[in-house]
Amino acid sequence: MKEFDLTLYKNQLYPSEYRFKYPKAGEANSSISLHLRDLSGGLTYSIPLGTEETDIYVARLGFTPKGEPWFMRLNRLQNEKVLCTVKLPPPGTKARPVPTEIYKETSPTYIEVTDDLFFLADGSGFILTSEKDGWNHIYRVNLKDGSQLQLTRGAWDVTAVKGIDEKGQRVIFTAAKSAPENQEVLATPLSGKGVMQLSPLGGVNDAEFSTGFRFFINTRSTLNTPPVITLHDGSGKQVKVLKDNAKLSKTCAEYGMQPREFFTFTTSEGVELRGWMMKPANFQSRERYPVLLVQYSGPNSNQVVDSWGGRGTMWHSMLAQQGYLVVCVDPRGTGHRGRDFRHITYGQLGKYETVDHMATAQWLGQQPWVDKDRIGVWGWSYGGYMSSLCITKGADLFKAAIAVAPVTNWRYYDSIYTERYMGLPKDNGKGYDDNSPVFHVNKLKGNYFLIHGLADDNVHYQNAAEMTNALVKANKPFDQFMYPDRNHGIGGGNTRLHLYEMMTAWLKENL
Repeated sequence: MKEFDLTLYKNQLYPSEYRFKYPKAGEANSSISLHLRDLSGGLTYSIPLGTEETDIYVARLGFTPKGEPWFMRLNRLQNEKVLCTVKLPPPGTKARPVPTEIYKETSPTYIEVTDDLFFLADGSGFILTSEKDGWNHIYRVNLKDGSQLQLTRGAWDVTAVKGIDEKGQRVIFTAAKSAPENQEVLATPLSGKGVMQLSPLGGVNDAEFSTGFRFFINTRSTLNTPPVITLHDGSGKQVKVLKDNAKLSKTCAEYGMQPREFFTFTTSEGVELRGWMMKPANFQSRERYPVLLVQYSGPNSNQVVDSWGGRGTMWHSMLAQQGYLVVCVDPRGTGHRGRDFRHITYGQLGKYETVDHMATAQWLGQQPWVDKDRIGVWGWSYGGYMSSLCITKGADLFKAAIAVAPVTNWRYYDSIYTERYMGLPKDNGKGYDDNSPVFHVNKLKGNYFLIHGLADDNVHYQNAAEMTNALVKANKPFDQFMYPDRNHGIGGGNTRLHLYEMMTAWLKENL
């Protein structure tokens, strides 16, 4: 596997070098082999992977409740997932372990890997999730005959399986069932007959269960309320409030935290988009306000959720106090809206997301309280990639863009993530290049601010360097800031404060 080099400065007379293996899209991956060490007998078994393919992933592995090894195998393109159990040879023999395929799933696009896999204690089968019916749902697979029973169904997505309540004969899970913005804790019988609500309805809930699923601690927040932590019994009945965060709520009110509200609109293509907005302090419907569109937009991610936003929301509130309208929209490709909404971006990351953000800017520009000539966009990582595309492809709609640690060409990013959504560069070169902002810099009209950490070992500074070279070649003015020795998170010491104060000042001057 090829290596990548980073230069570290760190107040040294001579900078040092950090080298690490990093397979970029289309490059050689590591070679995979699987082994089992028998601690009692001191033997090591080499486990066959059940395929002649060598360019594969072993994405998950473990032991069933009966002590039998299992592993999950994916092909390089990640559109085929296979589960195998392993039968070990009798002690004292020289026979080899034998893998047995117990589940196989294929997709014309890709299959996400999750931890939603649980083997039943009685050895009869296992539980997993799949998007095969168009939504992410829970299935029970019978090990004896391979039959599958769909336990949940409907136009909503399961977000995670929390575990199997063996005594209660039920599966505990979270899902965006009541609305794409929500997440609730639910249960369904292993028979698949019905769904039981365990957490309060609405908001974003998550739970930690006790051994045996007799109790759980639920953490719930909403768009404008901090997390409330409560204790519940196994049926969902609240036993006690553990933390109400009343002090934090009071502090936020004292600082004038601006509330957020949900909205939806339909694009000219007939796509319903969902978002939230934070209006300026002392909002007047007859005034026209500048807009900052905040987004991440990555595959199967969500920013438009009915949950407390933390410190990011506090920065947005400060901007709203200074007269900005802050808006967030989840474009196509994001989660909680079904398989087709997510997978439409396959092979062309950035295309539909940009179209949807441009439609958002157009819709905002039609509102009587928006200054359509002062719409900006910002994002970090995938969000920086999107803000770079918006200010170039959407040059007539966006006045300013901040891109922090952006991918600028998917050829520079790692193989397992990129190829899952884009395929191999040799097979999809057009998809890689058509939606790279590097190839659209000639369209730039507005103000562009490019920020990156020089020690970013995830999205390498190479992305910013290539974007810089393209902008210079096109003779486009732009602003840039580099953080030496800072990784993808651009943190440590005073760094994050410096970053946000710098972005605030830049927005005041350029939006």
